[in-house]
Amino acid sequence: MPKEHSQDYADHINTIDSLLERKRRKWLLKAAAWMDYDDVKQIILIHIHKKWHLYDKDKPIGPWANRLIDNQIRNLLRNNYKNFARPCLQCPHSAGGDECLFTKSGVQDESCTLYQKWSQKKKFGYNIKLPVSLENHVRELEPNHKNYSDIEGQTIKINERMKERLSERYYTAYLMMCIENKTDEEIAEFMGYKSSEKNRKAGYKQIKNLKETFKKHVMDILNSEDIIY
Repeated sequence: MPKEHSQDYADHINTIDSLLERKRRKWLLKAAAWMDYDDVKQIILIHIHKKWHLYDKDKPIGPWANRLIDNQIRNLLRNNYKNFARPCLQCPHSAGGDECLFTKSGVQDESCTLYQKWSQKKKFGYNIKLPVSLENHVRELEPNHKNYSDIEGQTIKINERMKERLSERYYTAYLMMCIENKTDEEIAEFMGYKSSEKNRKAGYKQIKNLKETFKKHVMDILNSEDIIY
């Protein structure tokens, strides 16, 4: 950022800080001991500084800065909590706490398909992010052996992410290779691969590259998302 732009940002820092303070009540993630609103302010200040070249100095600072602040607060809430929160929080059958008006047990359990899906895919990440006393909350933070051994559920999640990343044709090839255990020859035939070299299987080079591509995508998914495999 040019020096004059940095100086212009510094001239407005008190106004931006005041706008941030007014938004303090919007930070609803009180349970997030790893991130309080002062941390949020620093993150947003850095973000505004990076976007400062987009600010039109002929217009008031308030509306532009408020839009960035609101967007960042929503993103931080989503990334640090809402992605893992139980669907029960907004369910009309929720009776407060762990109570549920839908299930026969009267509590939130896996007889509810929404809760079951959340429990299989996101509960472990939710428990990791929930800062509570182990002494008083053993029930909430029970050993999650089920999730460690839920290979089927984790595989489904990986497949969903791969479907988002790959074209329909390549995703079909991925399923043939990694899920259906089809032979290289069958995959090469599906993809239309051929080879002009003698004593070489059709598409052997393309199949090798395909395997490396799929492996790279899967490793990226495992490293960037809440998946234990």
